[in-house]
Amino acid sequence: MNLEITNLMLNDFYECFETGYDFEFFLKRFLEDIGFTDISVTKRSGDKGIDLIAYKSSILSLDIDPEKYIIQAKRYKNVVPVKEIREFKGTSSNEKRIFITTSDFTKGGIEEAENDGSRKIILINGEQILRFYIEHPERDYIFEWNPTVSVEKVRNITKQNANRKNDKEDFKKNAILRFISSNDIRARILPIPVEIFEKIRQCKRYNVEIGKEEKELNINHDRRYFGGVTEIYKKIGYYDYKGDDKKKSYWKIDEDKKKIFIEFE
Repeated sequence: MNLEITNLMLNDFYECFETGYDFEFFLKRFLEDIGFTDISVTKRSGDKGIDLIAYKSSILSLDIDPEKYIIQAKRYKNVVPVKEIREFKGTSSNEKRIFITTSDFTKGGIEEAENDGSRKIILINGEQILRFYIEHPERDYIFEWNPTVSVEKVRNITKQNANRKNDKEDFKKNAILRFISSNDIRARILPIPVEIFEKIRQCKRYNVEIGKEEKELNINHDRRYFGGVTEIYKKIGYYDYKGDDKKKSYWKIDEDKKKIFIEFE
């Protein structure tokens, strides 16, 4: 659908987010929609300019480690200054980088993002985000179809990812989002998010709490999954699932208590 993205639409999009933190929670959905997994919003303090972490693999059918991306998000009304790009490039990390804003980037910022092949930054502006949703009407949850950006719909996404009133939603707020495929369910395995697996890779088993029930699960290190989850899938209603849509799971780890907490959607 070839529609012009107007300044009014971009301004409406900016106004959807009361804080930059709200924009980060919206991006959890956006990153999910463009094919990322294991998506998490970092803590507010000490994040070293990294607002989200996500993983992506273009060869999902093969057991290849997905690539890690570090993401900076800026709720800006005006263009992003080139110094912001330069500072993000200077972050001491070797992962791939994405800089996402509600506004746009200067010519100098675009050049800065591309002038070092080993530390190139992918830039995504507000127009590209809106264009994505215009071209994918099956994901019609941010527009009132004139199209006009719907503040109510966009804020609903933020609430779904950062609702502070509901315990379950509050848990999801800073949890890692991990997708479970129908093949995983049929194989009775539970894939472990990369960030969490790195913290437990020396363990043979690990305690997992799901819905107040605690269970010690065996770890398959070669393919990074928990086994012995048949009863878990039965209790949450996944056991006989034969659809193609991926299920969502939300993960947190308490290394002091040596326990992983999981919520299924």
